[in-house]
Formats: sequence, structure tokens, C-alpha cells
Amino acid sequence: MTTTVFPAMRTTDAAATTALLAALGFTERLTVRDEADPELIVHAEYALGDTGGIMFGSVRNDGSALDSVGGSSLYVVVDTEREVDRLYEEITDMGHAIVKPVATQPHGGREFDFRDHDGNSWGVGSYRGA
Repeated sequence: MTTTVFPAMRTTDAAATTALLAALGFTERLTVRDEADPELIVHAEYALGDTGGIMFGSVRNDGSALDSVGGSSLYVVVDTEREVDRLYEEITDMGHAIVKPVATQPHGGREFDFRDHDGNSWGVGSYRGA
């Protein structure tokens, strides 16, 4: 059996979230929109490679712990240091707040950190772990 972890979060701006995920290389697997308001996403799944992914939906103010936007922290692994540098430029151009500029790390790999429009913390790097 293969175990997979899917971080889950909600967003105040579904269009901005889907644009960010596309920029980071995620691909849409499923999007269910609210019938009364198609701008709202009830549930979405975006894949990253063969085993990674994320689930998200629009804020619904339903008392769920997920409605507390801005508390997620995610690390996206990319294949090369060149890809890290390219994404750094793209994420910067999209207007996201850079928390830690792109740099080579003493433990290996190259990475940077930023916050998205909802205040979630993202790291992007080439380090795959020990």
C-alpha cells in the first residue's frame, strides 16, 4: 500500500490559488464549484508529480478548522536548481511576499520562501531530504 499525504487548506481567492499552483507545476485533477456561485470552490485536488498533491476549497465560514486561512506551511520540491531560480522570478513577478530570497543551502539544494495572498508559508527548493 502506498501512503500519500495531501495538505488541505481553504482560500479567500480561488483564482489566485489556482494561478499559484499552476505556476508551481501542479495540475488540476478535480474541481467542484458551488452551483449557486461558480466563483467558489467546494473542493479541488491538484497533483504534483506522481505522488504529491494538495486539496483546497474556498472559505465557507462553516466553523471548520480549515476556514482559518494563512496557517499552512508547505514545501514544494522541484527537479533542479535552475527551476528554483526560474520559479523565484515567477513568484516574485506574481507579487507574492518573499520571506527568504533564493539561496544555496548548507544542507544541500537551493531554495526560497514566500507567503501567498492568504498568508500561507511556502518553500520552494531542490532539496529532497536526506
